[in-house]
Amino acid sequence: MNSCQITQLNVYPVKSLAGISYDAARVTAKGLMYDRHWMLINPKGQFVTQRQLPKLALITTALSDDYLLLSHTDSGSQISVALQYDPDAPLMQARVWQNECQVLDEGEAISAWLTQVTQSPFPLRLVRMAQGFQREVDQSDKLGVDSAAVITEFADGFPFLIANEASLQLLNQHLEQPIPMNRFRPNIVVAGLDPFAEHKVKLLTNREVTFALQFPCERCLVTTIDQSSAHKHPEQEPLRTLRQLNPMPDRINAAAFGENASLVQGENFIIKVGDSLEVNAAE
Repeated sequence: MNSCQITQLNVYPVKSLAGISYDAARVTAKGLMYDRHWMLINPKGQFVTQRQLPKLALITTALSDDYLLLSHTDSGSQISVALQYDPDAPLMQARVWQNECQVLDEGEAISAWLTQVTQSPFPLRLVRMAQGFQREVDQSDKLGVDSAAVITEFADGFPFLIANEASLQLLNQHLEQPIPMNRFRPNIVVAGLDPFAEHKVKLLTNREVTFALQFPCERCLVTTIDQSSAHKHPEQEPLRTLRQLNPMPDRINAAAFGENASLVQGENFIIKVGDSLEVNAAE
């Protein structure tokens, strides 16, 4: 049985804002601890990402024992949000793709700050999942995968996104300007697999933790946004090249990169960069 090694662990506390790289991270059924724990919504309660506001890439995130700290790279402005739930926070409804969620609003100050630094044409609000609410993911309408038993926070699809270093290396060989892995915003990056071999993997496992790789991640225009400048590539690279190299199954006009994954075992286990995972290939 082949094996691979974890080379990156990334947590994105706020959906579509910059992430945090760790040497170790706690695994939960909903994803790495604090991954996509918050998201932004518009006045209609619909989620907002870099698809609508590329400048979200310019807001960095950090986590302390007590606070989420947001920093705007251009202005240097900062604001913090308490990690502890506010019992007086108003309960709201928000929508992530097909999922209606009960959420708590983080208040007027953070709303005004986010709206200002992103120069959003509409007010933004920061929300987190209401205590006790569980979002069950269902991808059956899009990919024929019945995943209602899988719970996550505000990730697009499954709790984990696993990417392969060799796939990025092959993609970069076909691009005029190589790109970093952060274009694809993965949680777990591995080395030791052949390019795009992650799509043939059923399980990644060791004695403590097991991930089930469910289906390829369909990529969108966020991959064309430089995460350090928020500029979009004028010719939609790397998406155009990726469609040719690695199309989605049965959808040649859509590009795949990385695998959506769920947790089979290992709740609350801490995984580390350098950990080895055995590869169980799909039959």
